[in-house]
Amino acid sequence: MPSVHKHPAKAFRPDPELYERAKAAVAEVGSDMNAHLSGFLRWLTGETDELPPRPEQPQD
Repeated sequence: MPSVHKHPAKAFRPDPELYERAKAAVAEVGSDMNAHLSGFLRWLTGETDELPPRPEQPQD
């Protein structure tokens, strides 16, 4: 019997270099890509006013 998921996969195909930088950034703040994308979508749709955290930017 095939596996049935509660939330079927969606196709998201960012630029590979951007995706690698994003994976490093979410790891730096102790998160993962799924949590960050979900958090951003909640902010985008007005469900929350809080954006997911991002790493500190180096000071020049």
